[in-house]
Amino acid sequence: MSDPLAPKRALITGASSGIGEAFARHLAANGWDLVIVARRKDRLERLAAEISQQGRKCEVVVADLSTEAGISTVIAAANGIEFLVANAGITHVAGIGITEPLVAHRIVNLLATGVMDLCEAIVPEMIRRRRGDVIVVSSIAAFTPMRKSAIYAASKSFVTTYARSIALEAKSAGVRVTAVCPGYVRTELHEQAGLGHLRSQVPKMLWLNPDDVVAAAMRGLDRNKAVVIPGLIYRLVRPFLGLTALQRVWGGMTRRNNHERQNDANMD
Repeated sequence: MSDPLAPKRALITGASSGIGEAFARHLAANGWDLVIVARRKDRLERLAAEISQQGRKCEVVVADLSTEAGISTVIAAANGIEFLVANAGITHVAGIGITEPLVAHRIVNLLATGVMDLCEAIVPEMIRRRRGDVIVVSSIAAFTPMRKSAIYAASKSFVTTYARSIALEAKSAGVRVTAVCPGYVRTELHEQAGLGHLRSQVPKMLWLNPDDVVAAAMRGLDRNKAVVIPGLIYRLVRPFLGLTALQRVWGGMTRRNNHERQNDANMD
């Protein structure tokens, strides 16, 4: 039997920046010891030092979650985890046939099947302990087809449906699972993917801050909601995302001015 007075441990992937870093700060401020995961060791160590100064333990795990080896490394570090935030990801834009098969498989591993692997390893132990929380950071792309983003949209659809399904299974054991599906978020991912032009082309009202996503996800978890969409405007337009007219408007807002190329951001 686990010690109810033992420190609570949370594992956060993609914790070196953006939404993952915001989750790390939030959970540390609320009494959680952390295991933070990403590719960029220097950033993880800076964050860990900051969190340690707040009196929380913070373990750094450097891993590439687009690879089987990286996923295995994280699973090995996940003993006793009571809160999992599966956040690691990239933004990927490329027309059909442009992405090399190996790259495509790595993207799917990072965004979808790797998340499944982590949950399949960690959630059963939560169910046995009859407590635990899981937040899967997905995207509004889970609910709509996306021209020149088929791999990304399909991966997000997969992981959202997976999260909704295990939420049904785990609920009776006291384990909560929420998929949070934001739209545009002010992080480094767009610049890393060569999509910096979106900052000026997409209206300001469509942008969220990482802390907005964290707050929405935590509210959803507390309300036992399997899916959360941060931002009123995204909740309003969700039923219409697949309409041809809206797709054209969206495509016009996000169209590049320069020659199209494949975009593979750091898989962090």
